[in-house]
Amino acid sequence: MKIRTLLLLANIISLLVILVFLSFAYAKMFFSNEVILILTIITLLAGILSIGVNLFITSPLLKSVKQMTREARKMANGDFNSKVIEEGPAEMKELAVNFNHMSEKIEYMFEELKKSERFKSELIANVSHDLRTPLSAIHSFVAALNDDIIEDEKTRKHYYRTILTETNRLSSLIEEVLELSELEANRIPYSPVPSSIDRMIIETLQQFERQLEGKGINITVSLEEDMPAIPLMPLHIKRVMTNYLQNAIHFSSLKSHITIRSWIEEDQFNFSIEDEGPGVPKEEQDDIFQRFYRVEKSRNKKMGGSGLGLAICKEIIELHDGKIGVQSDGVKGSTFWFIIPIR
Repeated sequence: MKIRTLLLLANIISLLVILVFLSFAYAKMFFSNEVILILTIITLLAGILSIGVNLFITSPLLKSVKQMTREARKMANGDFNSKVIEEGPAEMKELAVNFNHMSEKIEYMFEELKKSERFKSELIANVSHDLRTPLSAIHSFVAALNDDIIEDEKTRKHYYRTILTETNRLSSLIEEVLELSELEANRIPYSPVPSSIDRMIIETLQQFERQLEGKGINITVSLEEDMPAIPLMPLHIKRVMTNYLQNAIHFSSLKSHITIRSWIEEDQFNFSIEDEGPGVPKEEQDDIFQRFYRVEKSRNKKMGGSGLGLAICKEIIELHDGKIGVQSDGVKGSTFWFIIPIR
């Protein structure tokens, strides 16, 4: 039975009870029939007016209930972008606010579920693609060595080096996938320790000393004087610095310039690496930190890595409640940066 019908029945029953008691009271008071008739008519009119006022007052309540029923039916059919108007009595407004909040959370969770499903599909496709190439190379070289068709010692050593390179590439890809999975699943606890930024930058540069010399790249390091120890996870932040510098070297031309900067501003630690490479197109700057995303779409290993490095960097910086991004005119040069609040 509908709410409106229940309210109407309640009013009618109340009116009948009142009429019965009034009739009994009128009879005991020895009123004339004419007076009793007039009082009865007045009572009926008052009762009818009461029913009308009751229906008028409860109309917004019923309207809100119908609206929520309609939107709930949409949600049941898969349309989670449902909103109700927050109007009516205070209790109904509060219910509408909670309904809208629930709708937003369900929509967000559903979108996250769809993203997760897309990620699984992309993960399988991309990892399969990136695994197939080194596995094919290893298989062909091992088969050639096993069949003893390579007699030249120089060629044989080249095959061994290639197998070692491709094996390292496979190991690196697997480690990156596992690291990204742990970061996204929040299985890595946030455990900062006071760390020296100067030392982290020096250690990062030492890793790429030969590559920098090989390409004749000039490095400028700009550090704020007397920078205090910053509370962060040093191994993870060093991972971000390493990825930034590795990309800058990879995409920089011979005898170009790279600038590393670190400074503190408004209780935030800032870090950036600027290169003179080809730049990142503006329309792709928002997507470059996504998993497996590459500006170069051919997935040529000579043009880039697995496409997971910057996604891992993003997860690490977000673990520190920080921000990450890139600035580029899309023609020449890029500045990759991150900001971490000092807590």
